[in-house]
Amino acid sequence: MRLRKIIIIILIPVLIWLITKYVLRPPNARTLSSHFAHKRIAMIIAHPDDEAMFFGPTLHALRQLAIQTNTESPALPETNLRILCLSTGNAENLGETRSGELRASAAHFGVPPSNVIIFDDPRVQDQMGVKWPTNAIASLVEPYLTDVDVVITFDHEGVSGHGNHISLNSFAQEYLSSQGDSQREVWVLKSTSIFRKYISFFDIPCTYVSNHFFSSHEERSLVVVSDVREYASTRDAMTQAHKSQMRWFRWGWISLSRYMVVNDLHLL
Repeated sequence: MRLRKIIIIILIPVLIWLITKYVLRPPNARTLSSHFAHKRIAMIIAHPDDEAMFFGPTLHALRQLAIQTNTESPALPETNLRILCLSTGNAENLGETRSGELRASAAHFGVPPSNVIIFDDPRVQDQMGVKWPTNAIASLVEPYLTDVDVVITFDHEGVSGHGNHISLNSFAQEYLSSQGDSQREVWVLKSTSIFRKYISFFDIPCTYVSNHFFSSHEERSLVVVSDVREYASTRDAMTQAHKSQMRWFRWGWISLSRYMVVNDLHLL
């Protein structure tokens, strides 16, 4: 009887994961493979470790897309992704260490060091309650956006409410409005409630239901879900690459955060 209960406890979340990943789809959600294929993409983050803590599912999906679309050399696919990090994360004088950690983490997602650009500008330093000036962000990143088709960054709540994250969304809003008739798209990572943020893969059905019933037909969304192997790789990117950041509460994030397994991107 005890064995049966254990099996049921294990199978229920697995079934939920499989059903929501492969069966349930909101009508206005777009697949990453059909929309981002052959496009040049820039992901704008605020600090080293943002890429693993928040965007892991998206980075894995982009890596798989590179493999699928590069038939000539599937083992070493050419990546169309560029990571732009606005600071070295030097709040505790670990900027040089954390910059190296970001490059090591990016390798977990198939992004070569040459595609990781890290800025160290006095106007945009790592500070929790500070919103960076959008003109300073623009002067740094816009030269790297001239040849891209898609920009990915945080939404107006910044997932964690971090002022630096929110600044990137403010820049994205202004940047998009200045593009006129340009076909360049900006996708933002949707923030959730504190409850949903810490229910891990149980938030996958919540994400699909939210997109299905509570999004307008005009709103375009993209839901990306990691499988177990991809989740493990994102976990390794944090634990093996970002060693300077692995305090006790990071283990809680790795174990419980929905952003480790599902990303909900929305088009501005």
